[in-house]
Amino acid sequence: MGKRSDFPKVAKDFYATIDPKATEPLIPFIRGKTYAEPCYGNGDLEDLLMDVAICQWRSDIRETVSSSKVMDALSLTKEQLEGIDLIVTNPPFTRTVLMPMLDHFITLKPTWLLLPADLMHNVYFGEAMRRCSKVVSIGRLKWIKDSPHASVDNFCWYFWPQHSIQQETVFKGRTK
Repeated sequence: MGKRSDFPKVAKDFYATIDPKATEPLIPFIRGKTYAEPCYGNGDLEDLLMDVAICQWRSDIRETVSSSKVMDALSLTKEQLEGIDLIVTNPPFTRTVLMPMLDHFITLKPTWLLLPADLMHNVYFGEAMRRCSKVVSIGRLKWIKDSPHASVDNFCWYFWPQHSIQQETVFKGRTK
């Protein structure tokens, strides 16, 4: 999964958020909030956060658990997230999937994404970093349940405040 390994990628970037270290630094920022999890997977992130925040929306592109809707995260609407405070998710890291999701999510709600720490230094992620208002470092995480090894890359929670569509147009205009 890391850029310094030769392991094959898991299909659809499905890396379950099983390591409790992934959520500990996020807790002060989401305690008592409600959130949507549009890349729900098997619900591992919700399991780690259940004592501090309430997941009120679950969806994924594949059928997982009965409480999770089967849908593309890019189909999520403001109406579906009415009354929910945040989007909190571990999205796919593949650029062509991640960037449209990020642009979409931040027009809906303030958004926390769990992503590789090194991403903030990539040129293509520069505009996203200009919009990002907080980065919370985590370090290396374990992604495979019974593996004795953690990842070779470090990870962070990135936070974007909600932006209107008009603001998005301005942001996208700056990059051209």
